[in-house]
Amino acid sequence: MVAYAKGSEWRQWDLHVHSPYSFHWAGQKIEQGNEDVVIDRMVDAMNKATPSVYGLMDYWTFDGWLALKRRQGKAEATALEKVVFPGIELRLVAPFDGRLNAHVIFSDKIQDQLLADFKSRLKLALGNQPLSDSALRDYARSADADKLKLHGRSPDQVKNDDAYALLVGCEIAEITAESYRDAIAAVPEGLALGFMPFDTYDGLSKVHWDKHYAYALGLFKTSPIFEVRDPDTAAAFSGVRTPKNDKWFEQFQASLGRVPRLSVSGSDAHKFVGTLGDNNDRGYGDFPSNRITWIKADPTWKGLLQAVKEPALRSFIGEVPPKVRTIRENSTYYMSRVSVTADNEKYSGTWLDGTDLELNADLVAIIGNKGSGKSALADVISAVGDSQQHHHFSFLKPRRFKGSSGEPAKGFSGELNWLSGKPLKRNLNDIADPSAVEMVRYIPQGRFEALCNAHVEGRSDEFERELRAVIFSHVPNEVRLDASDFDRLIERQEAPSRAKLNELRRTLATLNEEIVDIEEQMLPAVRTGLQNLLDLKRQERQAHIATKPLEIAAPTGGLSPVQQAATAHIAGIVEELSQMDEKLASAIKVREQEARRRQAIANLQSRVEILKSQYADFLSTTAVDWGDAHLKAQDVVKLTVDDERLIAEIKKSTALEAATTSQSVVDEAPRPALLAEKARLTETLNAPQQQYQAYLGQLTAWQTTLGTIEGSAASPESEKGLEARLARLDTLPDQLDAKREKRRELAKSLHGVLDEQRASRAALFEPIQNLVEGNRLIGAEYKLEFQARLTGALSDFSEKIFSVVKQQSGVLRGQAESNAALKAILDKTEFSNADQTVHFVEEALAMIKSVPGDGDISAILRKDQTTRTLYDYMFGLSYLEPTYTLLFQDTPIEQLSPGQRGALLLIFYLLVDTKRNPIVLDQPEENLDNETIVSLLVPVVIEAKKHRQIIMVTHNPNLAVVCDAEQIIHATFSRADGQRIEYRSGSIENEETNLRVVDVLEGTMRAFNNRGGKYHGQ
Repeated sequence: MVAYAKGSEWRQWDLHVHSPYSFHWAGQKIEQGNEDVVIDRMVDAMNKATPSVYGLMDYWTFDGWLALKRRQGKAEATALEKVVFPGIELRLVAPFDGRLNAHVIFSDKIQDQLLADFKSRLKLALGNQPLSDSALRDYARSADADKLKLHGRSPDQVKNDDAYALLVGCEIAEITAESYRDAIAAVPEGLALGFMPFDTYDGLSKVHWDKHYAYALGLFKTSPIFEVRDPDTAAAFSGVRTPKNDKWFEQFQASLGRVPRLSVSGSDAHKFVGTLGDNNDRGYGDFPSNRITWIKADPTWKGLLQAVKEPALRSFIGEVPPKVRTIRENSTYYMSRVSVTADNEKYSGTWLDGTDLELNADLVAIIGNKGSGKSALADVISAVGDSQQHHHFSFLKPRRFKGSSGEPAKGFSGELNWLSGKPLKRNLNDIADPSAVEMVRYIPQGRFEALCNAHVEGRSDEFERELRAVIFSHVPNEVRLDASDFDRLIERQEAPSRAKLNELRRTLATLNEEIVDIEEQMLPAVRTGLQNLLDLKRQERQAHIATKPLEIAAPTGGLSPVQQAATAHIAGIVEELSQMDEKLASAIKVREQEARRRQAIANLQSRVEILKSQYADFLSTTAVDWGDAHLKAQDVVKLTVDDERLIAEIKKSTALEAATTSQSVVDEAPRPALLAEKARLTETLNAPQQQYQAYLGQLTAWQTTLGTIEGSAASPESEKGLEARLARLDTLPDQLDAKREKRRELAKSLHGVLDEQRASRAALFEPIQNLVEGNRLIGAEYKLEFQARLTGALSDFSEKIFSVVKQQSGVLRGQAESNAALKAILDKTEFSNADQTVHFVEEALAMIKSVPGDGDISAILRKDQTTRTLYDYMFGLSYLEPTYTLLFQDTPIEQLSPGQRGALLLIFYLLVDTKRNPIVLDQPEENLDNETIVSLLVPVVIEAKKHRQIIMVTHNPNLAVVCDAEQIIHATFSRADGQRIEYRSGSIENEETNLRVVDVLEGTMRAFNNRGGKYHGQ
């Protein structure tokens, strides 16, 4: 079994600790006869501390490492559970008054002789002697008396006491920078790494670059690792631009040769166990000021080399990496394990039986030769995760693993475990219940092609519906007007446009949507689906409650007057921030209320226009009767309309919202300064107070998240919102009866209204368009643009109808007969005439309803089609309906190549979609040229995995490597071994996994070399 089969994971690494053999050691000393005891205590301290990896950085010596190796070779020794790398801390001759430290870290597999050789190549500045204990004593004795006295040392004792002379030599000795660089270069390739402090104690940042550029540049070139405390400096080393390093980033990168460097922050511990929270008394794993080094790699030397290659993706300095925090806060959305077992004994040991894989929470790449079972694993994960894309499965489908009768799939069950929440277990022959919550989003290659082609050819509006859902997810709450989805939002927003038509021309598209919506909501599956969502939301709340920060009591006493004042000031700031939050919430509520108010007024204005039109029509149509009666209509029936009152109310509402928004800007202005001041004051507190303040912050964040999960009736996806939606289902039957009575009036000249709808819908794109334009990957370079437009497809009416309705019986039996029946009605209809359009719709619908006999159209609908689609098209004149599309690099989706469409959809699903559940990609590189893979697919996948778990099946292992997949699963299929599919997993840096990747690439190392040394081999 591969070590670390789960792949690369975030772990704490403390690569700067000392042992009792370091001359500045502050803990228990090594004395005659106690070496084993002290080394066991060192091992015990390492085991108990959090870091998984340590770097021993003793001054001038490898004795601590050698002692650790000797002790671990004895059976009775305390077993080392962590990984330790040998290292050494040195002092270089610097071109300034002061000291310049330097480190080197070595592989834990390096031979002792190579360490000795390395040490012998280091040359002391005085006398040019190779580094040794004897040379250090000579160094001390050759120093003049003034220098010794400057360091508080006795010249006489140095002269007469060897141990004292060695100590002084360690304190004052310096080696030449040239010998430091040469010694590293002489170590066999890959076994040693230069490791320079930068903004830490006696670091390279002290060097004045303008005066000593060549000196600094030489050390930069030698060192792939730098010890850094400042996050923005660490980002600059990794090649990441931030607002704070922006001004000097380019020059800094130029000095690095534009080759990224790994930044670390070690504890620099000089004792085994320190005092918690005391930066001046640090033990193993006690990182200063929470500047914790996290590295996402196997805890091995190969893992460290991988982090050196990809520091921006593989390293983090701080309390916790963002992805780790995301995982902790959304644990119900991350799979932890997938397994398959044979339920039928005859399948034991065959096919997928025994599959049991831990899954990484980042990017998991499934590779293997053709027919090895890659897509089988993707299908299993998706099927057990209740993906609704079962019709696109390539393995779990009839005539393959399901055969003609469900065998052998019936004989196997799959199980998905999650970091939090109940496992999912499904028989592999089952398909997901349509009402089930889709826990895994599966995007197989077939879906890419079908979704794009159906949209381009006008055979399906599924792409458009998905587009609506994503657009809606980015619409601000104050604009949603309590709508639960995009269609309902459109229904409410476009009411003013629809109301402009007279009563006989009301937009039936909206009414049909309401009718179908009610019909669909009355289906048992809808109630079941909402209940499932509610159950899942309650699970999420319970999972979140389990993460409530442990209570920390407010410390009492022990504060200096300054700290007491800081504590009081922090409390005041917290109170002020709380008041600001209340004001902000109140302002948002006002904006939402005013938006609803203006919408209501707009609806009223439209209704008034309808009333005025009806009144005018009434006067016109009754004029003869009024004349015959010798009466004036105005004497009997009067209509008084005060339009100005409504206009005034809109202005009043708009002014109130604007004033509220302006006041919010003023109220929120002090927030950044208050937060900064709070952070500054917190740093002045002692450790207990800092912990208490951190607890308060964590508790506030926890409470905020809990409030979001619980929500309110106005938040449709929250717990209370789902409860409210369930309650509303009971009111639908009466609503349905009433709405069906209204559906005889048809729209007559819709084009102007439809164009208004198009414009209003386009306005809803603004939030998501701003998001796209602000994204560094898809903004200016790829020009992804959302668009609403009016499309007319009168000639395609027949094709549209029969993409929804089956052609199997009655007048709709067969394609030719169906088209002929509809064509007979179409040919005698003049669609520019409202009366003829009404007649056409009624006659066509009557023909369709005659087929099932009982009028239940759903019985003759095609797969994946709905009655709602039919009603929208026929009654709403949907062939002139505003449609939604995407432009990619200024080109409509209809004109894109298959590869470009695939690239567009990848952006859409991976970067624009706001869902959090895992996504499974099957061959995303299919149809993409190499340039698109490198310039678009790779950065998009790398960006997307920061926010969700991705499982990617690929025929090209090189894609897994350039995307820096955290876990690689290698699939093999053996017919000789009972038709058995096996999976082995590990990280890129794991040698066994690396060899499997090479094997899939048909034995060539070419791709590995192209990837800059990510791959092993000669």
